[in-house]
Amino acid sequence: MRTQTLRRSLAVGTLAVTSGMVPMAAGQADITHQEIQDAIRYPTTAGAAPINGRYGYAWGSYTCNIGATSLAWINGGTPALAMNAYRLYDGRLMQIGLGNAKHSCCVANGSGCGTCSTTGTGLRPGCRDIYNASFNGGQTRLGPRSGINPYTSTFSAIPAGSGDALFRRVQVSVSDMDATGFAGARFFAEGVYVCDEELPAAQLNNATYRPMNVANTGATPTYAWSITGATAAGSPAILAWRDHGLGLNVADPSVRIVTADVPAEGRFYVGSKVIDLGGGLYRYEYAVFNLNSDRSGESFRVTIPATATVTNIGFHAPDYHSGEVYSNTDWSSSRVGSTLTWSSTEKFEANPNANALRWGTMYNFWFTANVAPAAALGEVSLGLFKTGSPASIVATGLQVPSTPAPCAADFNNSGGLDFNDIFDFLNAWFANLPTAYFNGGALDVQDIFDFLNAWFAGC
Repeated sequence: MRTQTLRRSLAVGTLAVTSGMVPMAAGQADITHQEIQDAIRYPTTAGAAPINGRYGYAWGSYTCNIGATSLAWINGGTPALAMNAYRLYDGRLMQIGLGNAKHSCCVANGSGCGTCSTTGTGLRPGCRDIYNASFNGGQTRLGPRSGINPYTSTFSAIPAGSGDALFRRVQVSVSDMDATGFAGARFFAEGVYVCDEELPAAQLNNATYRPMNVANTGATPTYAWSITGATAAGSPAILAWRDHGLGLNVADPSVRIVTADVPAEGRFYVGSKVIDLGGGLYRYEYAVFNLNSDRSGESFRVTIPATATVTNIGFHAPDYHSGEVYSNTDWSSSRVGSTLTWSSTEKFEANPNANALRWGTMYNFWFTANVAPAAALGEVSLGLFKTGSPASIVATGLQVPSTPAPCAADFNNSGGLDFNDIFDFLNAWFANLPTAYFNGGALDVQDIFDFLNAWFAGC
């Protein structure tokens, strides 16, 4: 049931950017998710067991139009709200659940986000509409995310279908909420709006998150979610990694989060954190959240020293379900020289429904290396799934492994010293090549002596 005057108005880091509810220019509509005010668990019956090891969830929403024109609020269409679940544990923020997108129904104009206009239809400028979690979890109002283009904001009709109590709702495995395996973990709910009446600049404040309590302790935990802390309006949940990284409302300054935009398309958020494991080992954590790019992510690349030892390479993506057409096949990882890459197992041309990093979704990448982070912040690369130009984008201002100074005695840059370095140097010396000018002076026998001294000294 709606919590606002029921159907009374049926006819009517360190971060590159800072999100907030700033009104748009005249003539624009601008929807924002002001509040996540409650949560519901499915099955709703007290003491109900999970279904196939999972429970279903939905979050309530306060929706504001902070723009200058009304939002039409089309029944069964625009706007739509995708809901997500996250867990923060041991320095890693992970998306542990997602649901279908709840399409709009009808609108009630109320106060709470500015001066509520008394003229117009739909959600009027300065007005707020409230839905509780139960209403947002209504299965007939939930449609597959694949039916929505988040950047052009085109919508497909909700297809027919039915299922159990978890069908189309946010699904979270009990094992991902277990208090024994994840003692002290923090949890977050997120809502991401798509609205076909917004211009691109107005789409950047459409994600909102809030900390949550999970009833996962005691002899018979219910795994019910309940709100705690304050809602971060206009901020995606990846920012919780930094904002609550050391405890509720205790920021983790070691987390870096930046934005990376696809030219003339959508936005990604990219985060990094490096954990010193001791003994010369470091754990590198990366997370990428796709706010509204329809081109989606196809690969993720980090540069590492060719001589570095890399272990414990990991990847995580939340599972699609309830008839969603997208594949859940995990990305593969590979290392070639100084590049560590994760990528979808299929290209767009081979399978448009392959597992890509799509809108309203976050993927994790991690590895352990025997090299410390570079003193200066660096960049990572994100390959794009759907065809277009550019084929990839970079995110700058993140922690990356340090690259050791080049070893002059490794003449052929093989990553180690061997007799081939000597042979290759002598060939270059006899050929009078500039690369054999080892000591910077004129080419003479002293270059040979200096090179051999460096080679025997090692790198």
